[in-house]
Amino acid sequence: MTAKLRARARASAGARAMRARARASAGARAMRVTMRARGAALLLALLVPGACGEPAARPEVVEAYGARVETAGLGDRLHLFIWPDYLDPGLVREFEQAYGVDVVIDYYDNNEALIAKLGAGGAGQYDVVVASDYAVEVLRGQGRLQPLEHAHIPNLKNLDARFRALPFDPGNVVSVCYQWGTSGLGIRTDLLRVDVPLDTWRLVFDSALAPGPFTMLSDPRETIGAALLYLGHSANSTDPAALAAAERLLVAQRSRVLTYTSFATGRDLLLSGDAVVAHNYSGDVLMAKAEVPAIRFVIPHEGAILWTDNLAVPAGAPHKRLAEVFINFLLDADVGARLSNFTRYASPNAAALPRIDPALRGDPAVYPDSAVLARLEILRDLGPARALYDRIWTRLRAGG
Repeated sequence: MTAKLRARARASAGARAMRARARASAGARAMRVTMRARGAALLLALLVPGACGEPAARPEVVEAYGARVETAGLGDRLHLFIWPDYLDPGLVREFEQAYGVDVVIDYYDNNEALIAKLGAGGAGQYDVVVASDYAVEVLRGQGRLQPLEHAHIPNLKNLDARFRALPFDPGNVVSVCYQWGTSGLGIRTDLLRVDVPLDTWRLVFDSALAPGPFTMLSDPRETIGAALLYLGHSANSTDPAALAAAERLLVAQRSRVLTYTSFATGRDLLLSGDAVVAHNYSGDVLMAKAEVPAIRFVIPHEGAILWTDNLAVPAGAPHKRLAEVFINFLLDADVGARLSNFTRYASPNAAALPRIDPALRGDPAVYPDSAVLARLEILRDLGPARALYDRIWTRLRAGG
């Protein structure tokens, strides 16, 4: 995003608070933060005799979150690779305190960055990664994920049956669903300049409409997928003619796009009113709606993408046992509910559902009905055809 756009992003206090939760957007991939309360540790060292230079006491056995865990051999630090704004810091602190470990977090802003990082040696750097559906397929095919030991994750029983048989990993061999949702359009209904039905990709693809400034996700699979769906094709199409038509549509659209952006920046531009329509994920739009009630999330009737984000353990993870303890912690019913109440995304955790905010649980934009679900697609690994999408995206972003 240009300096001019950044200067115009007059986000509300609520948006600033959301950014503060993770301090991350597109540039956050290289940022590493230790979520432990270092100040509290320093205060303890000053006030408690003998505490200086000694590690915090760590229980030999932790019986909590549906599991009995012997802490010897867990390691003292969990390395996590995840999207920004996607994990309640309170849950991180709770896990740290319960098991006597530090959680160190790196952020990325799209699945391609995750795949590239693990392919460049990151597979031995992280204990847990959060990968979307097709990214799990890609990484598994590359041998970059290792099988999970289900005996270490007893809370797997809390998963809804639908999420134990996902097409890219039936039986949860290498992954466990973390959150799920849809991508669609966030709309400032108070600023929209056209009087048309809202549930259509026409708002961003039809040049005859002028809804006001709009953004598209800086994500090749999502944005090319949206163009394919608008044209009546599958979001997973590998047909050269369909992809050529999608590229022509995106090239024609390019001059009207305010910016291709990460979900966090797109959310903030919608909040500030600098964008009237934002191609974005359901939970991020609903986070913005909590601050500006005129914001609405819609799933276009032409079709949209249903995604799952999934917890996985890279091959060569330094602390596999600790990674499985962390996954089990996140699958606890109470923890799962608090996670979704924070992210505003749908939970795959059936045991958590009764504890989720009733307004969130009853929102059809979060939990679509069967008729809407029938027109949604899960992105799949395209194999060699990934190169076709990469070339389209490179030409689009280069202006060629």
